[in-house]
Amino acid sequence: MTDQRTAVIEQGSGQIVQSPPLLKHTSPARYMLGGLIKHPLSIGFATLLTVVSTVLTILPSVIVGSAVNQLTIDQSSHVLSATFMYYVGLIAALAAIYMGLYFVVGYVWAIVTLQWERDSRQQFFEAMQNYSMTFHDQVDSKRLLSVAMQDINWVRMSLNPALRNIIGGLASFLITGVLLAMIDQTTGLLVLFTIPYVNVPIGVFTAIVLIGTPAYLVFAYRYANAVEPVRRERSEDMENLTSLSQGVFRGIELVRSFGAEQREISRFGKVTKDYERIVTKEGRLASFYIPALVLSAMTTLAFFYGSYEVWIGVLSQGTLVVVLGLLVSLEGLNFQLPRMLLMLRGGYVNAKRIVDTLTWNDPMVEPAEEVTQVNWLGDVEFDNVSFKYVSNNGNNNHYALRNFTIRIPGGSRVALVGGPGGGKSTILKLLLRLYDPTDGAVRVGGVDLRDVSTRNVRSNVGLVEQDIFLFRKTVHDNIAFGKPLASREEVEEAAKRAQAHEFVVGLPQGYDTMIGERGMTLSGGQRQRLAIARAIIQDPKILLLDDSVSAVDAQTEFLMRKALDEVMRGRTSITVTQRLRTLIESDMVIIVDKGRIVAAGSHEDLLRESEAYRRIFERLPGAKELLEMAVRSRGEPQ
Repeated sequence: MTDQRTAVIEQGSGQIVQSPPLLKHTSPARYMLGGLIKHPLSIGFATLLTVVSTVLTILPSVIVGSAVNQLTIDQSSHVLSATFMYYVGLIAALAAIYMGLYFVVGYVWAIVTLQWERDSRQQFFEAMQNYSMTFHDQVDSKRLLSVAMQDINWVRMSLNPALRNIIGGLASFLITGVLLAMIDQTTGLLVLFTIPYVNVPIGVFTAIVLIGTPAYLVFAYRYANAVEPVRRERSEDMENLTSLSQGVFRGIELVRSFGAEQREISRFGKVTKDYERIVTKEGRLASFYIPALVLSAMTTLAFFYGSYEVWIGVLSQGTLVVVLGLLVSLEGLNFQLPRMLLMLRGGYVNAKRIVDTLTWNDPMVEPAEEVTQVNWLGDVEFDNVSFKYVSNNGNNNHYALRNFTIRIPGGSRVALVGGPGGGKSTILKLLLRLYDPTDGAVRVGGVDLRDVSTRNVRSNVGLVEQDIFLFRKTVHDNIAFGKPLASREEVEEAAKRAQAHEFVVGLPQGYDTMIGERGMTLSGGQRQRLAIARAIIQDPKILLLDDSVSAVDAQTEFLMRKALDEVMRGRTSITVTQRLRTLIESDMVIIVDKGRIVAAGSHEDLLRESEAYRRIFERLPGAKELLEMAVRSRGEPQ
């Protein structure tokens, strides 16, 4: 992901704020650690405190051993000495300090990693907004949802608690080895500069830890490698589960209309079984964790050896308690290490999925030096344009447009006519710069749209789509979507011009009525009128209408046409249509078929010169009567 700019975010209050700048992520490890590196002081302080708290966890084992030795001495006098009470108080004090540090460490790690999660999710969402439609054609939206919600959360958990506990666990190995080397075999107290090979029993204990630790880490690493493909499969199964659920929920009306509930329940059950199988496999790997046996073997070996040394009088009982206490603490601190390693390695797999998405090579790029001065009321030119959509596998030899060349005078009303798959919608998408041409160029006012930022293009080119999409927001927010700071008066004026005001004020809360998902609580005609109002308030210089009055009755169409006539005045408009009146009133009609221009010209010229246009025109309702009237007016024989 190469975009370093700062994003603008619209909050619910209408306030415009900025999101964190996007970061370059060249590897999963860099992505995972990027959020921690942004807070070096906080995470450095938290790491230091993690090590200190580990020391405080281990030290009581040493003190307990010394207290046992002192208690043995005190038995002879039948009085607890001040030294013994000092050890008891010291253990209590260390426990209190440890609890305070544990809270601070957990708080700092939580704050840093939760900020990372928030920023990562925001930046991922922004990256998806910046990608061209080619990306969204190839990557399923359910996969994006799975990555944004599930994978980012798992990566965060791999940092905290996983990475945090791994740091503490590795520190415990080092600290335990150092403390073992410092123990006096008689008193159990820590002695600086003790030479382990002179103090033979303590040296043996130290050697057990030094030999067992590498073996533990080797087995742990091999275990993590075995878990990686399992975690990747688990992510894919969860993605399938999310995809199936979302698809059924969005199409619940269709599912019930065809009585397909049981069939979908069976499909869902199969997918959940697959997910259960892979989670069970992951759990089985976690259960049979060989490195845990290494820790147990270390403790058992130390116990038998230490017991023998106590039996022959070389070690004191307190010293044995110290050694066993250290090793038991080591086991306790690393009891969760298998799970933490699993989470860390799994987080790496999830991070790779995220990075692969963020570093997708988008064929459509923003211009390095943008042209800002564009005459949007100038001529619109398609210069030998060819375009093909890229399929999911990255291959597609079918051209939606091929060698498409035409010049549309600025301010013209243009009608696009043709059968399904002719390329009409593709023409609108290229003008919106949702895609860039595969070959050739699209120009407005003589400027290639590839030299203009997508933000600038879409603020001057407006679309009323055929498949109307409304957000789960209020009517006001849907109309003002292209102009978020529009006043209520502007919104109402746009609704009136789109013939939507009357039905809007009849809704329960008027313009503050919340619209259901995808506008399902409104009729098709109502949705289209809101979409037209949304385009009106944007006030584009080029207006694109994709059969925008197809779902309204005759009376509503008449009113909307009046509104559109006013809106089209003074700007270039291109309408995909099969409507008789639109064809007649257009300055230019373009017939497209299989991505090529069949004919282009005014309605009258095409009616005289184009057989293809006459065939299309004659099939339209009312066309026959209109042609007969034209013939009679010219006095020609019928």
